[in-house]
This record gives sequence, structure tokens and C-alpha cells, in this order.
Amino acid sequence: MVLFVAVLFFSLKDNFKDIVHNLSHVNILWLMLGIGFVFLSKYFIGLTTYELGVKENKKLSLSKVIQISLIYPFYAGITPSSIGGEGFEIFYLKQCGISYGGGTNIQMQKFILYEISMISINVLVIILNFFTGIVVDSSFVGSAVTLNFIVNLILLGGSFLITYNKWIKNFILNGGVNILSKIRIIKDPDKSREKIDEFLVNFDEGAKTLHKDKKLFWKLVVYNALAIIFLTIAAWPVARAMHIKEISIINLFVLAAYAKMMCLLVVTPGNSGAAEYCFIYLFTGLIHEDGIMAYMLIWRLVTYYVPLVTGGIMAMSWERRRVREEAISAKSQNGNAL
Repeated sequence: MVLFVAVLFFSLKDNFKDIVHNLSHVNILWLMLGIGFVFLSKYFIGLTTYELGVKENKKLSLSKVIQISLIYPFYAGITPSSIGGEGFEIFYLKQCGISYGGGTNIQMQKFILYEISMISINVLVIILNFFTGIVVDSSFVGSAVTLNFIVNLILLGGSFLITYNKWIKNFILNGGVNILSKIRIIKDPDKSREKIDEFLVNFDEGAKTLHKDKKLFWKLVVYNALAIIFLTIAAWPVARAMHIKEISIINLFVLAAYAKMMCLLVVTPGNSGAAEYCFIYLFTGLIHEDGIMAYMLIWRLVTYYVPLVTGGIMAMSWERRRVREEAISAKSQNGNAL
């Protein structure tokens, strides 16, 4: 909330009246379409989780998994670099009949799928920009995008090395833990080894599951790619909602994708501050300054704050339902005992 207020202040402080004027003329139908694209993105993420989860529990409910995918943006959005989303998703999957180990296994598979899809989409975006030239090459853009690719390729390559290279596993379990223990970052080496070993086992199982079922693998890569595309392309209906027609849908897709690539490594919750700055940086010169500020605020509202608030409301609703069901179950058991 502090970051949101800060962004709002710096966005409105210079041209408050003109920006508010632009915001007051938003086309609601186009705005709703943009929100629809964002939730469609969450739906494809939910389908991915369901396809992987049903292997762990054949009675898994699709509707509940979709609810979890809608709750996810809340926990991801309020934690640095979205690190809280996966842990809470494992917690919710446990309530749907999937063990913590199974839930961790699913997260490992989703990580690999998402990285492959995201790198593929980013390559496509760079190729599109080569032909359109909408993003002007600069040292800032080039450095940010290059760093993004390096980090994601290291993460993806590292995941395969952990899965298929025994030396890497042994180094993490023994060498890595010993080094961290000597510099007193790890206090209990044996306990840390057990936790890391469990993590590596889950990672190994997840990667090998995907490797065995190639049809499922490519199906879920497409699901993740569609999720990324719909979230990114939401910038187009938002632009139309703001009566911005001078930039084509392809160029808007490229610009929004670059904005995401450039700010993805910032560790603030929801990349707040960095996302807004990168968006304004990329659109400067393409739209009037007041229009950029208003467009950026609505874009962030649609792609970040609406999913975050929706996820928070659904998380509270899920918790109330869980408490109610537990109370009914406990009452029933007491009645049977009597």
C-alpha cells in the first residue's frame, strides 16, 4: 500500500487535473475486456496446476484449482519477487487432498514449464521488435533484457543440471552446505541437508514426470504460453479504454512484454516502482505525457491490483469456508461419539 501511494503521488503530482481528466473518460467495456484477459491468463495457469495435480489425486476438483490460481496473485503480489505464491499454493493444494510433497512436486514442474514458455515468448517479442522497431535500442533496455535472459537461462539450465547431474546434487548437499555452515549462515548442517535432499527429490520427480509424458509437457507449455500472452496483451484493450489508437496491438504487446522483462528482476512486491518506471520509459515519445501516466495507472490497476484484491477476497472466503466445514465436521464427530 505504501508503494501504491508513492507511485500514485509521483504519477499525479505534476499534471493532476489532466491525468484525472483522462482517467474519468475510461471506456468501461474495453476496460472489462482487459480484466477478462487477465483472468483468462489465470485460468490457463489453473489448468496447468489441475493437469499436474490430477496425477497426484484423481478426485481433484477443477473449480477449486481455478480458485487457487485466482488466490495466487494475492500472496505473490504482496511478497518480494512473488516468492510467497508457491508456498501458499502448496498449502491450498494440501486442503484439496494433495500432500505437501506432491504439491512441491507440482510447483517444480510448473517452474520448468513457465521458464520454457517465458523464454520462448521473450524470444518471439525480440524478433517482433526487430521488425517493428517500436522499442528503441538503448544501453538501459539492452542491459535489462540481457540480464533477464541470463538469469532465466541459468534458472532453467540449473533445473536440468540438478535433475540429471549427480555431481551437482552432491555438491549442493555436501560442498554447498559445508561452506555455508563454516561461514555460519547454516547452523544445523544435517537438518539443512535433509531439507535440501527432500527438495531435490521433489524436483527430480517433477522433471522426470514431464520428461516421460511428452504430450502433456507440450500441452502445458502451450497453456503457460497462452497465460503469458493474455496477461501481456491486456495492454491492448486497456489502451483502447484510454482512447489510445495510434499504437497497434502488436506494438502494444511488444512494449508491455519489454516492460515486464526489464522490471522482472526487481524484488519489490509486484515489482512496484520498477514496473511503472519501465512502462513510462518505454512509452515516452509515443503518447502524450498525461496520457502515459493515466494509461500506466489503469494498466497497473488491471494487471496487478485487480487480481491482487480479487485474490485477497477469495483467500478470505476460502478461509471462512474451511473454518465452517471444520466446525461442521467436528460437530458431526461429537454427535456420533455421543
